[in-house]
Amino acid sequence: MTTSTASGGTAEPTALTAPTASPGLASSRGRTPVPGFARPRWGRAGAIYDLVVTVGFATPFTAAALLDLTRWVHDAFDLPGAQLPELGATALMFTSMFGTAVTMWAIARILRPEPRFIAIDTGGRLLFSLWMTWALLNGQSATIVVFLIGEVVWLVLQLSGLMRLRRR
Repeated sequence: MTTSTASGGTAEPTALTAPTASPGLASSRGRTPVPGFARPRWGRAGAIYDLVVTVGFATPFTAAALLDLTRWVHDAFDLPGAQLPELGATALMFTSMFGTAVTMWAIARILRPEPRFIAIDTGGRLLFSLWMTWALLNGQSATIVVFLIGEVVWLVLQLSGLMRLRRR
């Protein structure tokens, strides 16, 4: 999309043109937003979803409780695949590190839902989806499907939002 100028020529679109200064920094301090800088709502919504889903994995205590709940769901619904194993302290530490990292990343995207961060997150969703699919194909509990559906839905929503933003 190009726009006409007063001299009859055309000007380049500014929808995705990033200013040389840190975009969004001025707007985050209550000043006028930087021209051409978009803050897509769908990016913030995906981050809120991530926060809700992963905050429970951010401590070894809450992660253990959520994994116990997952084992209960697996048994209660007699789902296919291997039951999740009981995790020791080291495995719970790594699980909590993952939960903490994703929680912090979600908070960063809630505060700064910039297209570049959403694009990085969309790539991460693709990789998470691949690893979940790999686990399912290797006989792990079908409880993973709930998380896989969420990843794929937000992958598609964020990718389509980024594509629409790029076309502007």
